Amino acid sequence: MRRAALTLALAAVPWSAWVQAQSSAQVSFRIAYRTDSSMAAPLQVSFQATVPAEHRVEWVFGDGAVGVGPKVSHTYYKTGTYAVRATLFDPTGRAVSRATGELNVRSSGPERAEMTVLIGRGTLRLSSAGSVAYAPGTPTFQVNGKDVGPGPVRVTEGPVDLAVRLPGQEGKILERRLSFRMASLGGSVPFETEVLRLTNRARAQGFNCATLREGGRALPPLKQQDALDVAALAQSAGMALQGYFDHTSALDGSSPLRRVQAAGLAPNVAAENIAAGQQTPEEVVGSWLRSPGHCRNIMGDFTLIGLSYVERPGTKFQRYWTQVFAKL
Repeated sequence: MRRAALTLALAAVPWSAWVQAQSSAQVSFRIAYRTDSSMAAPLQVSFQATVPAEHRVEWVFGDGAVGVGPKVSHTYYKTGTYAVRATLFDPTGRAVSRATGELNVRSSGPERAEMTVLIGRGTLRLSSAGSVAYAPGTPTFQVNGKDVGPGPVRVTEGPVDLAVRLPGQEGKILERRLSFRMASLGGSVPFETEVLRLTNRARAQGFNCATLREGGRALPPLKQQDALDVAALAQSAGMALQGYFDHTSALDGSSPLRRVQAAGLAPNVAAENIAAGQQTPEEVVGSWLRSPGHCRNIMGDFTLIGLSYVERPGTKFQRYWTQVFAKL
């Protein structure tokens, strides 16, 4: 008896935006910032200034912190409105221009520790992505009661107990614990390679998601990317081990974007296709192309892709497939 097959798509959602402010003194330059569109603390912001050659930029972030250089990053841990100022200095050290902008940082609600678990084949990578902590600090992790780094950490089959701790306001320690059972997971690199080939063939042939026919505008190929492979494998492995079929992890509550961020990538947009039960790369890519949401992801404005195929005999669907798309 042939097992049922399922597919589910998550559309791309913008993660960041650029906002520009023009200077108003004798030498013109621009500042911009890029950040999570939620604008919620703790909020990491990347600042950039477009400046003349051999000029220096000094930043005042509005919360007592400062920075130097045309590209800097800063985290706002408290809610509020912050006046950001960038001062331009010429090669002699004279201040010649100033640009200003304003950031409104909102609350993310009560402080809480979250843990994003990126399951691999016999390994784990751990992240505090998704946590809300209104104080700076470095998270610490435990696997089966032993202190570990973020990974990859080797784990054997059987029960796995996880914990993350990170500092909050006023000396508070935030903690989250998770448990699951690790098992052997099969896979096939040739299957993943073929999924990539078929996906890029559809893009090259201009597959039309409305008419379900080729002949539309050709798109450049997607490039496989290591961090996206890690996020894709975590999703396929999580579904195979935890028995769910959803973009939200039943293990740690992570979203596709959170898994990508936990893997170390900060894309402008990200999307995910998942499937379960399909027997071959041809079957799974064909089912994705016949589904409008999945097709739009395959034919979307992305440049990078992560892929995973996981087998776990004895489970409901046995075969689990994930594509993760991104554009930096």
